[in-house]
Amino acid sequence: MAYYIVFAVFSAAFLSALAIYLVLSEKMGIRNRRIKQRLNALTSEGSAEEEEILYPILRDDKLSEIPTVNRILSKFRFSHNLQRLIDQAGIPVKAGALVLGILSLGGLAFLLVLYLLNNLILAFVAAFVAGSLPYLYVRRRKRKRKEEFESLLPEAMDIMTNALKAGFSFESALSMVAREIPDPVGIEFAVAFEEQNLGTSLSEALSNMEKRIESEDLDLFITALLIQRKTGGNLVEILEKIGNTIRERFRLRREVRIFTAQGRFSGFILVLLPMVVAVAISVLNPEYLKILLVERIGNYLLGGAIIMQIVGIWLIRRIINIQI
Repeated sequence: MAYYIVFAVFSAAFLSALAIYLVLSEKMGIRNRRIKQRLNALTSEGSAEEEEILYPILRDDKLSEIPTVNRILSKFRFSHNLQRLIDQAGIPVKAGALVLGILSLGGLAFLLVLYLLNNLILAFVAAFVAGSLPYLYVRRRKRKRKEEFESLLPEAMDIMTNALKAGFSFESALSMVAREIPDPVGIEFAVAFEEQNLGTSLSEALSNMEKRIESEDLDLFITALLIQRKTGGNLVEILEKIGNTIRERFRLRREVRIFTAQGRFSGFILVLLPMVVAVAISVLNPEYLKILLVERIGNYLLGGAIIMQIVGIWLIRRIINIQI
């Protein structure tokens, strides 16, 4: 049994170190490529006004830098969906590194709980909770990036409207947005601009951008733009109306967030209160809660409480998450 635990701990530690290495190597690789592009731009002979901002738009279908892991993950549909989620979150890692991180954290939590409490059910619950943390972090980054994109989109509409009024083409307006608006709007419009420069149709380039963001406001802009290009009409007026509509939707979302602040705070208190009470009782009277850790029925009750907490968090989030 001791050899099994040592081997399992070594495997989990190795997977954790490998996941951290893959994440750092991919981040450093992207950073080095950007530094090289910046140096090449600074040493080129063209003037600053004539330089174009280049972004990597080559399609990379690899799910891991490790060939064996890539072949294994390529056989499963969930790994492709996971990579798409990572791309939407704007995190420069592969799905393989995230899977290794999930398995490592889950394995370490499983071994620690099994060693300390000697309960298989609690060990699986702890493994599930710890293993879900990287996935929840990626989803949070995706949501935050989407909110940042939607907050900057009206400003991008204003720049495009002013550019069209000044006589520039729509493609030039896209390039202006890429240069003037910070990320994530700037980089997404830059990728769309570079794609259509390389031969992709404008509708396909905008559709690819919508897949990377999955925003209702962006979908409204793209739909109106494609309809205008097929049927005709005043593009400047359309962009002005879309910009005003997006601003009103964003203002309404902020108002709804204010009105639901009490519900979010109540949910936070309800989730945190049992943990605080348990810690306080453990400090004041350690023997009082010892039965939950020693007795098997106590382990079942503790595992059920953790599961009910997770279900409660999910229900509260569903209640206060009002779609507009």
